[in-house]
Amino acid sequence: MAYLGTEKIKELINSHKVIEPIPDSSRMTSRIKNGAYELSLGSEVFRTDSKDKKKEILKQDKEQITINPGQFALLLTEESVNIPQDKIAFISIKAGVKLRGLVNVSGFHVDPGFIGNLVFSVYNAGTSPISLEKGEPYFLIWFAELKLADNETTTYNGEHKGQDSIPTRYIDALMAGELASPNALLEKINDNYKTLDSKATTRDYIFRTGIGILIVIALKLFVEWGMYSKGYDDGYKKKAIETTADSTLNSILTQQKNLLIEVDSLEKIKTNLKTSIIPSNK
Repeated sequence: MAYLGTEKIKELINSHKVIEPIPDSSRMTSRIKNGAYELSLGSEVFRTDSKDKKKEILKQDKEQITINPGQFALLLTEESVNIPQDKIAFISIKAGVKLRGLVNVSGFHVDPGFIGNLVFSVYNAGTSPISLEKGEPYFLIWFAELKLADNETTTYNGEHKGQDSIPTRYIDALMAGELASPNALLEKINDNYKTLDSKATTRDYIFRTGIGILIVIALKLFVEWGMYSKGYDDGYKKKAIETTADSTLNSILTQQKNLLIEVDSLEKIKTNLKTSIIPSNK
């Protein structure tokens, strides 16, 4: 398989209209480099993080779109291609854009007999947004000879035939499932960490609150026990004082009683003495 050089591509464009609209000579010269033709970004774009989830229409040259990290996009070329039956084409993205992280995840060849605009499915694998402008050359196409047997023909009857816009089925395919890009997964991980942190904070709050309640209860019991102990001690002391006072009073009363008995006894002795000393008047 031999790839066509610059002059052969020019001849193919003029004779078979493999690129339309056919560029003028100056544009053709500027767009054919190192055996490849540079295709431009066209008027239709779809991005997976677009707000309304619909394709966007770029109306003016240099109008800008931005593909965010971890997002897919569908990009329609400004030019249409017409691949002869004895040729096959290969497509890619220019190195300057690829080095920024834009990866072509669509097909890498164009079948013989295909006619229509090309749709590049791309993915931003970088860490920064990638901005593109309508009308600027970002895509490359090479042409190669297809060796056919005698009387062999090729006819393209694929679903892309006559393609001039981004098919809705491509958009539906990208939006059908959850976008499992590294960036989306990182966001999920961060969200999970935030949820875990929130739960941990809640658990910590509950734990701290429980500890606080236990401390309050312990302080309350301590104070009440202190008051009880003080009251018990005060009561015990009061009782002891009262007991001591009662004992002292009983002792005094006993002593008084004994003293009265002694006094009465002395009075009786005195009376007996008087009786025995003083003579009777009989």
